Amino acid sequence: MKARAEPGNWSRFYILDKKNRPVLVPGREEWSRWMAENDPVFRRTLLEDSGGVVTTRFRGVAEGEPKEPPLFVTRVSGMGEQDNQSFGSPTLEAALTLHEEIVQKLLRQLGGKA
Repeated sequence: MKARAEPGNWSRFYILDKKNRPVLVPGREEWSRWMAENDPVFRRTLLEDSGGVVTTRFRGVAEGEPKEPPLFVTRVSGMGEQDNQSFGSPTLEAALTLHEEIVQKLLRQLGGKA
């Protein structure tokens, strides 16, 4: 039986180019530096009446070998039963579309109050 590889050995790290396209970098150090120097949040929507927040950000870490790693994450928080749900997307465009779909669904559930 083989031991499972340590996470650092199978993770791939990405940063964004000037057009917000993911670019694979050699390792965690370059990714960490880029994340510290850039704001990875692309959209944040506050649903004032409920206290909920939908945030879409660049994660930049791929684990395993998926063809289209979910490098962007849209997260719902502060919504009680639906709290802390996360949804991955391979591209910024897909993530922003998902963000809007989630916001619209939550607004319908809240009766149109933001």
